[in-house]
Formats: sequence, C-alpha cells, structure tokens
Amino acid sequence: GNDHNSTRYLIMDFIGEGSFGKVAKCLNLTTCNTEAVKIHTNSKENIIQKEVKMLEAIKALDPEKDNIVRFIEGFRFDDLSCLAFEMLDKSLFDLMRERRFMPLSLNEIRPVIHQLLVAFDALKDIGVLHTDLKPDNIMLVNHKDQPYKVKLIDFGLAAPVSQLKVGMAMQARSYRAPEVMLGLPLSEAVDMWGVGCVAAFLYFGMKLFPGNCEYHWMKIMVQLLGQPEDHLLSTGIHSLQLKSPEEYRKDGGSKKRDALAYEDLMAFSSLLKSFLHLDPTKRITPKQALKHPFLTMTHLSDSDPLPGCPSPFQRGELMILMPAFGSLRVLRFLQFQ
Repeated sequence: GNDHNSTRYLIMDFIGEGSFGKVAKCLNLTTCNTEAVKIHTNSKENIIQKEVKMLEAIKALDPEKDNIVRFIEGFRFDDLSCLAFEMLDKSLFDLMRERRFMPLSLNEIRPVIHQLLVAFDALKDIGVLHTDLKPDNIMLVNHKDQPYKVKLIDFGLAAPVSQLKVGMAMQARSYRAPEVMLGLPLSEAVDMWGVGCVAAFLYFGMKLFPGNCEYHWMKIMVQLLGQPEDHLLSTGIHSLQLKSPEEYRKDGGSKKRDALAYEDLMAFSSLLKSFLHLDPTKRITPKQALKHPFLTMTHLSDSDPLPGCPSPFQRGELMILMPAFGSLRVLRFLQFQ
C-alpha cells in the first residue's frame, strides 16, 4: 500500500528485534485488531522485495490449516518498509527460557512436530523453503488456551526451490544441515534437518550442535551421527543396542506404563534419526514423517494414552562427554537402538 495506509496503525509497544529492524505490536485502527508489524530499518530494498514475494506465495496456503503465520499486508511508513502479520503469543525459545530450559515431555513435543510437518508439507507443495527454522521462528498461538498450538513465522530468508544454488548460506549454525555446511546440492531436506534439531532442543533443553565454530560442529556431528561416508564426506546414527520392551518386561520392569513410555521414546528416537540423516536424499520427507509411528501413535493405541508420566526412559539414558567450546560439554543423548 501507500503512505496513507500507515495512518491505520497505532504503535503500542516494541516486542522484538532482529537484523532486519524491529517488530512492533500495533493496533490496526480500521479493524481494531492487534497486529505484529515488522519494520525494516536495516534491510536493503531487494531483500525486502524478496520477502514480500515469498509472503505473497505463501498466501496461497491456509494460515490455520497449514500452521503458517497470516500475512496481512505490506505498507510504507516514513520511507520504511513495514509488513503486518497476525499477532501471536511467544516463541518456543521464549517458552523454553521461561521454563529455564527444562525439557518438554514427548507428549508436548508430539503436537509441535506434527504441526511443523504439516507446515513444511504445505510449503513443499508450493516449492518454498523456509531455510531459517529455529525455536525463535516457531510461535505459540495462545499458550494459555491452546498450550501447544504453533505457527511458523519469519519468511525473511525463505527461497523458492528453483533458486537454490550450491554454496548458498542459510540456517542458523546450530540448526544448519550438513549439506549447507559442506557445499552439497540443496533441497527441501534442509528444513527437515531443522525440524530434527528443534525436536532435539525441546527434548534435551539444549542445542544438539553448538553454534560457535564449524570445526566443533562437524566434530560433534561425527561423534553423534557417525563418520560421513566418502561419497558425501553419510551414515546413520551409531547403533547402540538397547533392550527391547519385551526384554525390559522380563527383567522385572513389567509395568505397562514404563514399557509404553519406553516404546514411545524408541519411536521418537527413530524419527529423530530420520530427520538427522546426514544424506539429504535419504532424509525423511514431511509426508513420510507424518506417517511415522511417533506421530500416528500406533504403538500406543492398544492401551491408555500416556499422561505426561515420569518414567525411567523419559529422558534418554546415555551421557556423552564431548569436547566442545574447548572444555568437556555433557550432552544427554537418548540411546539409539
């Protein structure tokens, strides 16, 4: 729109900032709705145009069904480019910080991952990559009324699949897929790697990969996921043998609830492995992931649903000591079967 558009907005508060500029909580005086307005103070015009183009593309999707932020309009104010969005609650990062990074239970993680996959499946259908998935870009819609309803935000770095070039920089380092790091061909699979890193962050209450240095990042990736094969410089996660639920029951852990919690952890662990496959061509797609037992819960269906019960298997048993930041960093990592 034109300058006169902006008279419809009253700035109530500044609620965030990023490299682009600031986000203001505004009252739309025409509709009386509260909206989040992204004000570009430091972005070049071509970057802004690119974002608007992506936002126009995602307008084809249903913001409710597809779990993507509703873009309302773009306008100029005092020669600044502004983008108005529906107002959401707080980011997953904010939530985790409020909880002092206490991990979420699998029953809380499940709906979040499900909704993200629905969003990425919709984006894949229109050939768009988000390329900047991290907990800061996943918003709770209304934590009080719908505790884990989420939406994907910030399409500032989104790109059409058709424009991907090898060597393009994308993703925050802790959430960056190996193919981005290694300069290999890029695809929608980079976003699935991001979903895996987010799932791990919610489960451990900490980042799986440190963000300070590419060398450390690679070192930890090799420690967790195995040595990349020569053809990629890519192999699955080291297999660590765990007791099966049956063996666990035989050993006196016969409580049904524990065995179920265990099976749920195994399902989560298997999905996490599929997200974090080092080879992007073998990484799980959104459609495949939506059919994964962790999300369909078929492994839990023949019994009572699990309330977020404490269980010996809830949080992964294996402690991995790994050198990072020049000191030993303890990473609790769930045992992969």
